[in-house]
Amino acid sequence: MADKRKLYRELAVEPDATPAEIDKAYRQRARTAHPDAGGTAEAFHALSHAYAILSDPDRRKAYDETGFEGELTDDIVSRAMERIHALVASVLESDLPFETVDLIAPIRDTLTKQKADIGAGIRKLERQAKRAEAMAARFRKRDNIIRKVLERRAADTREQAEKTRREEAIFAKAIELLADYSFDFEPPPPPKTAEPIKASEPARPAPAAKPAEPIRPVPTATKPGEPVKHAEAAAKPAKPGPRTLNLVR
Repeated sequence: MADKRKLYRELAVEPDATPAEIDKAYRQRARTAHPDAGGTAEAFHALSHAYAILSDPDRRKAYDETGFEGELTDDIVSRAMERIHALVASVLESDLPFETVDLIAPIRDTLTKQKADIGAGIRKLERQAKRAEAMAARFRKRDNIIRKVLERRAADTREQAEKTRREEAIFAKAIELLADYSFDFEPPPPPKTAEPIKASEPARPAPAAKPAEPIRPVPTATKPGEPVKHAEAAAKPAKPGPRTLNLVR
C-alpha cells in the first residue's frame, strides 16, 4: 500500500498542515539539507520533491488520495476527460432513458468503482514486490543469482505499481472534473395511488316472513241431498264388501 505520509515526514509536518506551515517547514529544513550547508544532494532533492508536491494544491490532493508523486500535466487532465467521455458515449449508445435520470450520479459511481479496482491492483503489486524482496533475502550464496533475479522482479513490480498509480490519479482527476458539472433531467411522475375503497352500507335486514296459514281441507263432491264431506273423510278407504264370483255361462 502506498505510503501517503512519506512526504509529510520529509518536511516534518502533519498531513493536515496548512500551506503556511509547509512553507515554513521547507525553509527551515532547507538550511541544513542543502549541500552548501553540510547536507547532501540526495537529502536536498528529497526535500525539494516533497515541497514541490505538497505546496501545489492539485498535486497534494492527488498524493493524498492515491500516493501519486508525479507531475499532474495537461496529459492527465485530457486523459481524465477521455474517461468521462467514454462513459457518456456508453450511455448515448444504450437505451437508458437519460431524460429522467441524473447522469452525473451513475458516471461518478462508475469512475469511483474503477478507481477502487485500480487501487486494489496497486496493493496487490506492492504485496508481490514485498514478498519477492523477503524471499530474496533468504537465499544464501556467494554469487547469489536467485537473489538478484528476485530483487530485479521486485523492482519491476514496484515500477509497474507506480505506473498504475498514475492511472489511479487519472480517475481521481476525472471524479474531480465531473464535480463541476450538473445534468438537467425530469424526474418521472410519482405512481398514481389507488382511490380508497368506500365502506359499503350495511345490508338492511329482510322483512320477517308471515306465518303460513293452515291448509284447510278441500270439500269433496257428494250426491244431492248428502252433507259435504271433507277431504280427510273422503281420503279414508272404503270398507271392503263381500267378494263375488263372475260366472260365465
